[in-house]
Amino acid sequence: MKRVAIVFFVIILASGFNVFAAELKIGHINLQKLVAISDAGKYSHEQYMARTKHYQDEINMRNEKMKQLKDAIENEAKGLKQGGKMPQILVDKDQDYAAQARELQRLLGTYQEELKVYDADLSRKVLEDFTPILNEYAKQNGYDYIFSRMDVFVYASDKHDLTDILVKEYNTRWKK
Repeated sequence: MKRVAIVFFVIILASGFNVFAAELKIGHINLQKLVAISDAGKYSHEQYMARTKHYQDEINMRNEKMKQLKDAIENEAKGLKQGGKMPQILVDKDQDYAAQARELQRLLGTYQEELKVYDADLSRKVLEDFTPILNEYAKQNGYDYIFSRMDVFVYASDKHDLTDILVKEYNTRWKK
């Protein structure tokens, strides 16, 4: 008798979950795609590329100065006798070149780290601005859950992908 009651309880419980699951409205969104194709994401990318270009121009300028210094050192060294003493000015230029090379390496690392942080900040800003739009859309359209496709699912059907719909909504509301 106890066994029959347990089986009956499991059947009722299982059928209750099926009814509950049928009432859920679930969607998903690809946040990487949102950041890549939304107007706000494109604007953020332009800002990132502008900063990257500024840093690259600075590095190129320093590289050119170092190349000129290296050429000057090599030209002056050609005029020296084999085994002769190197003039102090040439030693100083060589030390200056080595210091500039170290500084350039340090600067490259700094710029790379700054760009990584800047990119994350820009993406975070896009997602922060998008969140109220997502919440409003979910409430207006009766969604119980909208998941980030990249973070949660191994597979998600495209019929539940809300990315393009939400990008259009975001683009209509976004202001620089």
